[in-house]
Amino acid sequence: MTEVDTMDVLNRLAVLHHRSLATYMSYAQPAWKRGEERAKTTLALIAADEHATVDRLFEMIAEAGRSAYHGTFPMEYTAFHDLSFDFLLGKLIENQNDKILQIEEAIEQLALAPIAKLAAEEALGAAKGHLQSLEELQQADLASS
Repeated sequence: MTEVDTMDVLNRLAVLHHRSLATYMSYAQPAWKRGEERAKTTLALIAADEHATVDRLFEMIAEAGRSAYHGTFPMEYTAFHDLSFDFLLGKLIENQNDKILQIEEAIEQLALAPIAKLAAEEALGAAKGHLQSLEELQQADLASS
């Protein structure tokens, strides 16, 4: 295993959350239909959790005397403006699955940094919970169709 810069890994995790599709959608709202209040609430809670994770990770980076990189949203997200939440739900699930894989990779890289690894494991637990919430929305949507 090659030497890993713990703060670089934590910063990548922070950017992963700070510039996620759920966070983007909290700024650029999808086209909501009547009756999607549960979906709106779920999306807002995911974005709030991600903001809290970013705050914790950036605090750890600052405590180490390093500067945080905030990243940018992927350009492809700009194509999602004004699309229905029904369509974007599939994209959110894809994004969440990818995020889980990236967090798992970060956890492996943080094997020798127990406090940072714990923060990544907490982020993984939250990401899996968010995925479950999104999949429940998808199942409810399919059941009502």
